[in-house]
Formats: sequence, structure tokens, C-alpha cells
Amino acid sequence: MSKPKNLERIPQFSLEFAPIRLKELAVEAGITQGEFATATGASRPSINLCLNRGYVPETFPTFRDDIEGVVKANPKAMDYLGMRGMRLPDIWLPLGQNLRGKMPAGQTNRNIRRKQAERRALAPGNPEELIPYVEAEMITQEARKHFKLFRDPFPANGGVEKDGDIFMSDEHRFIEASMLDAAKHSGLIAIVGQVGSGKSVMRKRVFELLRKEGGILTVFPQILDKDRITSASLCDSIIMDVSDQRPKVKHEQKARQVKNLLLERSRNGDRCCLVIEEAHNLTVPAFKTLKQLWELEDGYNKLISIVLIGQNELGDKLDERHHPEMREVIRRIQIARIQGLGEYLQEYLQLKFKRVGAKLEDVFTDEAIAVLSSRLTTKDERGKNISHAYPLTVNLHAVRAINLAHEMGETRVTAEVMESI
Repeated sequence: MSKPKNLERIPQFSLEFAPIRLKELAVEAGITQGEFATATGASRPSINLCLNRGYVPETFPTFRDDIEGVVKANPKAMDYLGMRGMRLPDIWLPLGQNLRGKMPAGQTNRNIRRKQAERRALAPGNPEELIPYVEAEMITQEARKHFKLFRDPFPANGGVEKDGDIFMSDEHRFIEASMLDAAKHSGLIAIVGQVGSGKSVMRKRVFELLRKEGGILTVFPQILDKDRITSASLCDSIIMDVSDQRPKVKHEQKARQVKNLLLERSRNGDRCCLVIEEAHNLTVPAFKTLKQLWELEDGYNKLISIVLIGQNELGDKLDERHHPEMREVIRRIQIARIQGLGEYLQEYLQLKFKRVGAKLEDVFTDEAIAVLSSRLTTKDERGKNISHAYPLTVNLHAVRAINLAHEMGETRVTAEVMESI
């Protein structure tokens, strides 16, 4: 069986919406697009175009025969033809009815959710096995006109221009409070999240709040390759960000300079917070240096707070079972993990559309959102749901679904469209 061709290579998008008899037959007989796709080797979008526009892909010479074979093997389908005095070739004739969004007999939203739930459960932290690679794309101008989206709800820059553009679930607010507490009270915390989970956005929000409150001096090491951070470079970063002094040359002098500066700032009522992004690339010696910095004290008061932000690999590095040599660090650090949107997926999408003056329900059906949620959910070994609906992943899927719905001539993104991407 040949491999499905990419939808982008199909030239028939200009075909008008004109469903063929096969569409009604499939609905009445309970034949899904997936069954046709499996039999022909074509993609689901190609099958959708066939049913709704009469498109027959030239790259599959046996396409018609394979489709007719599925019909022959289905008793309900053959009864459909017999009761109407039709022959098998008649399934390719125009139907003349609008059956947009109508599901095959026996296929309900509950069926969709059940089938999605039956997918192979995956280990937490490995959504790449579940979620196919989705190439980044933008909503086309034609699709935006079609859905009356005068601004893109999912721009490449993330669409965060002010605090009101940031979606905050109860879990996000808890992590935000944990970061604020760590920064203000000399904490040591690691924020761990998948790519595109919103770690950097939360960091910006938290430290903008701290900037407005005042009294917190933030230190951001500027080394691009975080695996090159050393005790000397950390000392340099602290010295340059909290003072106008030049770092000393010898390491012993640097260390004393750092402690004296932190003591001075603390006694003047200022707190210092060291923030490291891409912290999953830090080396074991760098982690141990961070622990030693965090332990600098003036009596009972620690002189610096530390916030680490990184991908899931950071959580792995902070697992004592994998890195027993770092137990002195691991046993002192608080770990906060950013989970997928889960039950908040619909609220997240509503905010994305609201910020551009549009309504989610005008573009997506509830069933489409249910399919997306199910697709981005797995179960752990205890049967607990694990959401992989991270903002970036959701954005990529939503954009692709909007473009595909426009290409198929649909008035909204339906469950059928969402299952096709």
C-alpha cells in the first residue's frame, strides 16, 4: 500500500462543495473516513475531498476499486443501493444534498472520545510518540477571510502583548505564586515544562510583577550555551547585574566580591534573585555551585534566591535515582511542573479568540475541541489522564485545522476536520 500523499500537493482545492452519493451511503451504512483511508492508502483529507467534492486522487490508480470494495463488503451499504435501484458505479454520482458535519450511523461524540482513549497509553513526558510532528504554519489570508478573523489568534510570536493575553489556570496561578514566594523569600525552585508549555511567558509575568513591586534585583546570566556556565561565570553575572564593579580576576577574589556585594544589598533592604533559563543544559558542577551560592547567609537570612527554568530534562537531572551524585542539590530544591491545559483547553482557546475580537464558537465546534483534547491526552500506568495540550502544540493544531476547514469548504472546524489533521 502506497504512503498517503501530503494534502498540500493536491491541486483540487478550487473544487466547489458538491458531495457525491458515496457521502450519504457512508453516513447511512456507518462507514467512516478512516475505513476508506485504510483501504485506499489515501489520507483522510483526501477521502474528505472525495466525499464532499468528488475528488479522485490520480496518485492512487486503484482508488475507485478500493472504495467500491469497502462498499461491497458492507451489507448496509449494499442494502442502501438495492432499495434505491442503484448499481455500484452510481456511488460516484452527485448527491445534491448538504450533509456537512453529519457523522456515519452509530458514530457519536462518545464514540470519538472512546476511540481516542483506547490509543496506546504513553509514559509521561514523551508526547512526541503521541503527537505527530506538526510543521509550523500560519493561518492563510483566505482562511482568515473565510472565518472573519481580522487578526491572527495564533501569531508566531505567541500573541502575548499584555498580562490579559496570558491564560492562567488554577495550576498556573499556583506555580506563579511559588515563583514569587521563592524570589521574595530566598527560595530555590525549578520550573519544569515541555517545549511550548509557557515557561518563558510565566517568567516574564512573574518578574514584571517583581519589577513593579521593587526591592528585587534580578540576575540573568547571558551565556547562550548554558552547559558552559561555571562557578566563575556565575560570579561574574552576579557582580555585573547587582553593581557597577568589574569582576576580580582570581576566583577566590570573585567569590569574596560576590558575598560582599550580596551582603551590602541585603543590608540595604534589597533581595537578589538569580534566574537561569534553559537550565536543563546545566552541568553537575554548575548545579553544585548554585547550591553553594544559595547557602550564602547573613545570620539567618540567605543572600540570594534561585529560580531555574527548563524543559523536562531538567526534571530528569533533578531525580536522585538518576543522579545520586547531586543529592545534596536535589534534596534542597522545590520542583514545580507545568502540565498540559487538560480541562482548561476550551477556556484557553476562548481567550485566544477573544483577544482578536472573535468568538471560538464561530470557528470551532464543541465536538472538534473534544477530539483535540482526546488526541492530546494519554494515561499513565495508573490510568490517570496526562494532558499534552501545551499552548504551542494546541496553537499548531488549531492553525492547521482552520486552514484545512477552509480548504474543505466547511463553515466551522468540525470533529471530522480535526480528525483529518
